[in-house]
Amino acid sequence: MSKDNMKFIPTFVQTSGTMSYTSKLKFQHYELNWTIEDFELICRSVKKIESPEFPLESLTNGQWYLELYPTELTENNKEEFSIRLNNTNYSTAHVNAKITFFNCKNKVQSFVTDYIMNSNAYWSISGSEFSNMFGKDIPKNVIVKCELSVFDSLTTIEEEPLVKPENCNDLLEKITSLLGNENFKDVKFKVEDKEFTAHKAILAIRSPVFAAMFNSKMSEELTSIVQIKDIKPEIFQQMLNFIYNVEVEDLDKVALELFYVAEKYELKELKTNCINSLHKNLSSKTVIDTLEVADLYSLSELKSECLKLLLTEWDVISKTKEFKSLIQNRADLIIEVGNIRKKLDKDVNAESSKSLNLPFTFRD
Repeated sequence: MSKDNMKFIPTFVQTSGTMSYTSKLKFQHYELNWTIEDFELICRSVKKIESPEFPLESLTNGQWYLELYPTELTENNKEEFSIRLNNTNYSTAHVNAKITFFNCKNKVQSFVTDYIMNSNAYWSISGSEFSNMFGKDIPKNVIVKCELSVFDSLTTIEEEPLVKPENCNDLLEKITSLLGNENFKDVKFKVEDKEFTAHKAILAIRSPVFAAMFNSKMSEELTSIVQIKDIKPEIFQQMLNFIYNVEVEDLDKVALELFYVAEKYELKELKTNCINSLHKNLSSKTVIDTLEVADLYSLSELKSECLKLLLTEWDVISKTKEFKSLIQNRADLIIEVGNIRKKLDKDVNAESSKSLNLPFTFRD
């Protein structure tokens, strides 16, 4: 073949068969929240206590449960408080586990597997060391939270695209940056002595209340100035932070006030975040205010948690000024609490006449 008849074949054509793939491990995640009442008494008198099995439905590789082998929580007790994670099918599945003890919603101690391991994990800690972690007063009730990640399979291999699309996080970051950028802002809010500017389009997308406001022919539409009279400036700023995907600072401190704002402007995700924060920080100091909000807005699950804590810590909470105010202003709630107490007392008296079927064995 002469040089004139030769065709040049570029070498990059040969790479057209090269493809990229991604393989991912798949895990199933399970969680148990277990409240142990009279925890100190159990530690003194019980040899072994078992948690409920989880998840609720039986799976191919079985269900999981915890076994606790308590010991007395005293300063000089060197005996071990042991924890064992078991599987009903004695499965050999690989798991990562984290078991956390909570004292009135505050974390006391976590036991964690720092590697992928087989089932039937085991942890232990001396009674004196565990006692020191709880502090001077061991609570009447302790919450044990178990978080499991159980290996399931290797997912189907996926081909990566030639050109990757823009990450949605990049778009969110651009929206976040708009809050501090005055360009294209077309509405102003006056809140007490503070002024805030924003974009009508972003507010309307996030809140149906703002959408209705900007669609109406009210005076604010003509002047693009909105007067806000029932919200503090710092709380309004936190709402704008949420709308623009900026982190809400110190949510635990402002969850109650921010919930009212989220309710007013129908910001469902913010409402959920506030409710979860109120539940997480529920204590004898916050329970009365939280109960009133939960009752007013028909938050049944949060209300149930408030009533449960109120009954558990009755001797402490019933002496507070917040409780006395509740008696004066919300007699209906006090009647409801009283009815629950009567029912519980009746149930306890009925149970005392039967043989108890408890998930633990007593010490000799």
